Formats: sequence, structure tokens, C-alpha cells
Amino acid sequence: MRDRKPDTIIIPPHKFDLERLPFAKRLLELRPGECIWPINDGSPFLFCAAKTAGKYCQHHQSRAVAVHRVAKREK
Repeated sequence: MRDRKPDTIIIPPHKFDLERLPFAKRLLELRPGECIWPINDGSPFLFCAAKTAGKYCQHHQSRAVAVHRVAKREK
């Protein structure tokens, strides 16, 4: 992993992310209605691109909420 600020929360890769890699897209390739969750560490950055009604697919939305809850609890 690249050097990051100490207060940066790093969300580890998940099996779902590895399964999405064959379908992943670069940022400029994403279309409205595709998940914008980054699923790798760059060279180039790839995004989930699963169909969604919001910014994130259901899986990544639930992970984002869980991380947010943990971060709030630690403060």
C-alpha cells in the first residue's frame, strides 16, 4: 500500500472486489448508474462498475456505512 496519513481509514479488499475485477472500469469509462467504489490500489485505479441507483452498489454501500460506524465509535 502507498503511504497514507495516519488518520486515513484503509478498507481492506474483499472477496467481492476480486470478483468484480474482470468487470471493473477506469474512472473515465464509468457511466451514470455504475458503482464508483475503487477496487484496487492504482496503476490504473479501477472501479466496481456494478449497476446501482446511487453512487455505490448495495455491497459497497453496506461496507461504507459499516466503516463510518466504526470510525464514529473510535472517536
